[in-house]
Amino acid sequence: MTVSTLTPPSVQCPECGVHSIVEYKPTVYHCLKCDFEKDLSLSPEPKSDGLGSVILGMLGFGVGLLILL
Repeated sequence: MTVSTLTPPSVQCPECGVHSIVEYKPTVYHCLKCDFEKDLSLSPEPKSDGLGSVILGMLGFGVGLLILL
């Protein structure tokens, strides 16, 4: 295993909170304490808009129409 020395020492593990994150591979970061691993080359899952966003959009559109009239 090769560990990059370019990883900032202030990177905190999101699982255990210890500053022990190392760059395991070019896009993979690994915690030496709790074995948490994150591959940054994988794209994050898109967030769903949900019903709240639809209602808020419709409300904003309605307010905009009322202002124009």
